[in-house]
Amino acid sequence: MEIPPKYNHIETEKKWYSFWMDNNLFKSVPNDKEPFTIVIPPPNVTGLLHMGHMLNNTIQDILVRRARMQGKNACWVPGTDHASIATEAKVVENLKEMGINKSDISRDEFLDHAWDWTEKYGGGILDQLKKLGCSCDWDRTKFTLDDDMYESVIQAFEMLHDKGLIYRGYRMINWDPEAKTTVSDEEVNYVEENSSLYYLKYLIEDSDIELQIATTRPETIFGDTAICVNPKDDRYKTLVGKNAVVPICGRKVPIISDSYVDIEFGTGCLKVTPAHDINDYNLGIKHNLDTIDIFDENAILNNHGLHYEGKNRFEVRE
Repeated sequence: MEIPPKYNHIETEKKWYSFWMDNNLFKSVPNDKEPFTIVIPPPNVTGLLHMGHMLNNTIQDILVRRARMQGKNACWVPGTDHASIATEAKVVENLKEMGINKSDISRDEFLDHAWDWTEKYGGGILDQLKKLGCSCDWDRTKFTLDDDMYESVIQAFEMLHDKGLIYRGYRMINWDPEAKTTVSDEEVNYVEENSSLYYLKYLIEDSDIELQIATTRPETIFGDTAICVNPKDDRYKTLVGKNAVVPICGRKVPIISDSYVDIEFGTGCLKVTPAHDINDYNLGIKHNLDTIDIFDENAILNNHGLHYEGKNRFEVRE
């Protein structure tokens, strides 16, 4: 017998994986053996797998194969995840390359493109797992938008809602005005940018005193519901508890104090806009402030923007 000088992984891995599959060595049916089950954390069908997936699935494979060698009924359930928001972004990007605008096609047509994407990359992901040697029970493969999976999710959410464990309420979210959908914190890339500070003057009610406030987003004044200063800032101690008048819209808002405010930043005064900044949102909850959302789903100013209604936020900023 001649032994090749180099390991031929293409020939060897293909040979043995085919042998395993032909002999159903990964298949699992309930019996009296001790069960050992792993449900794969389903990879998103946003593209093909990367090195992180390779490491993660290798570890799972080791655990499952060890359990088989210990005589357990080992079952590794494979599957893929629709990752709806991230996948939609990929599909929209792909449509643009084809010269198609999402808003120009119907919902059903868009879904057809989404399913084409899923079949292309979902199948590719499973093939990659097989190339890796993963010992999954492939007859159990699931996709998170399969009818039975979808039905189970809806039932679970209805049950949680009926028990009062999930509910609607005002929350600070990441909103994508192009895709018109919420985006998970984990899907957001934060970038530091050099921006301008704009200085605005707020008149104190029933006086000629003016508070100067520095902000990077002056267009959000229509959502102001308070002015906040640091309780240790001697410059503004006498103003806490009084009202200030928001420029342009003329709304009266309270002057509150909170240690969150940085005395050294800007003028030491913070305009609080609970609907448009996570820190302001938390201040709003803490001090029971109103929440005024000034943007529509396109990030265009709504009726709270008065004569700026219907204008883009960056245009209003200028």
